[in-house]
Amino acid sequence: MNEPGKRTLEKIRKLAKFFSEKHHITLARAISMNPLKMAKILSGEEKVSRGTIVKIAAYFFIPAEILTDDDKELPELDTLQIDEDLLSIQRHDIENDIERMKQKHFFSRNWKMIGYRKRLKLVLSVLLITVPLVIYILFCGSEVAFERYDDMRKYTIGSDGLVYDKYDPLQAEYHEMLEGTSKANNPDAYYVDVKVGVVLEKIKNIASATSSYEARMQLYFKFDKDEFLNMFHHYARNVLADQIINDYYAENTDDIRPIGSFSYSEWLDSHSDYFEAWCEIHDSEYYPGETPSNVLTDKNTMFEIGNGQFVADTLGSIKSLEEVQYYDEEGNLRTLCYQKIKFSASFEKAFDSVRYPLDSVQFKMYILPIMDADYIRYTPDTDVDSEGNRIAGFSPYFGITSGYRPIKTDKADSYTLRLNYYNASNNDPAVKYENSMRTQLEIIVRANRAGMSLFLQAFINLFSVVIWIIIAFYSQSYTGEDSVGMLGTGLFGVISSMLVGLSMVSDAGIFSIITMINIFTLAVIMIMTYQAIAAKRAAVRKDKVLIAYNGIKLRILFIVLTLATAAMFGVIPLIAYMWGY
Repeated sequence: MNEPGKRTLEKIRKLAKFFSEKHHITLARAISMNPLKMAKILSGEEKVSRGTIVKIAAYFFIPAEILTDDDKELPELDTLQIDEDLLSIQRHDIENDIERMKQKHFFSRNWKMIGYRKRLKLVLSVLLITVPLVIYILFCGSEVAFERYDDMRKYTIGSDGLVYDKYDPLQAEYHEMLEGTSKANNPDAYYVDVKVGVVLEKIKNIASATSSYEARMQLYFKFDKDEFLNMFHHYARNVLADQIINDYYAENTDDIRPIGSFSYSEWLDSHSDYFEAWCEIHDSEYYPGETPSNVLTDKNTMFEIGNGQFVADTLGSIKSLEEVQYYDEEGNLRTLCYQKIKFSASFEKAFDSVRYPLDSVQFKMYILPIMDADYIRYTPDTDVDSEGNRIAGFSPYFGITSGYRPIKTDKADSYTLRLNYYNASNNDPAVKYENSMRTQLEIIVRANRAGMSLFLQAFINLFSVVIWIIIAFYSQSYTGEDSVGMLGTGLFGVISSMLVGLSMVSDAGIFSIITMINIFTLAVIMIMTYQAIAAKRAAVRKDKVLIAYNGIKLRILFIVLTLATAAMFGVIPLIAYMWGY
């Protein structure tokens, strides 16, 4: 092919003008060239290359020599052959470009079409949907974050919350009340401090159809024997006086019991020898770890399950009492008593984590003494055996049935053992307070599902439903297609997901993440349904102003709901898993 001639540019200009006027497409678009570069070629600022000449000639089905040879003329322009299929595609591309430019300025163009009242209505209606959604998401996020922080405080090793929950106003009030009557502040106090440790062996019989679960454990009690005997004398005088007097007259039939009312205190003072002997015989029956069993039926129940009951025939399988003597700092000989008992108990469920099913359950167990705080006060302890070994927590063979596993990391334990104050009405006239305060041991085990099946079934299904709804919203917003037919499928999907989730939640009354997302999904469907019907009505009426109004509203809500979905299915679950465990 020869070099471009003097008339080459002139011929190219003729072709460009003809093509633009007849087919309404630029020559640059025809040969897929940058419009700026073509403009420079046509203006003479840039020399036309041989490759460009070949492309132009091939497009019009003419030899390239016609463009380069100055002696050859162009054929009649109307007789030039053009690939009609290619031309049709290029025309369609231009239409797409025009439509894309319209979409690029969609908001500004439609905003100009609606009047002041419609604009005000649009802003208010969008705010009416957006503000409640934002408030709801913030509320859900705060519930998860605060509960997570509180949970962190309970389980973090070395936390202030291990002694008692000082952030609970009622517990703080009870703690202050008992501190006011402690031995440090009241020299006349005679209660005995009992250190309690727990070793959990198994948690089982967990089922959504039942309201309880079963736990097998070992309890360890450590207390000073001399302090206990001193306390027991006061307890016997204040609470057991009637029983002591009855025992005396049952053993001494020759003595005549006084007729009518008489002073228990005066009677005990006048029979001090019998009182001391009775206390010496019966004091061991009232040790903190004593409970009756099938073998030892004469024992008293000295502790109970705060939120459940003992399982029959499990007490006494392992039961021991050991005494260790030592000299205190003042050189006095003291005796420490160590009691151990193994049993199973049925506890009421307390699956109260709002992060369910990401943080599935908290197994709460309460052990409390029969005697009130005037006589016995529990203290959580991890070193309660006679050799000072750490025994509180899980046994080497600990396990949880029904697909649960304890959660533990470097920063937080999978269980917490702390003091909890219990205040119950007491009508015993011997008790000097209207209400009887007791210290109970609170054991909380944090567990999660061993597998991901619950998360996948409960969350992924819901997530797919919301994505389906958002796709329908996108189709309605950007292509104008009717999405009402897609809503039935989405509604059926969310209802089925809710039923699946409810069948897995042991305590459906808690406001957990799965409940939050269920409510959010239903809200999205309701919003989408209303907007789809409104957009369809505007299209049927062919009201351009109403179509523009709904078009802006649909696109804004599409963005809002997409961000809200990301927050509900992404941000909030991440909050549930933050802080290192």
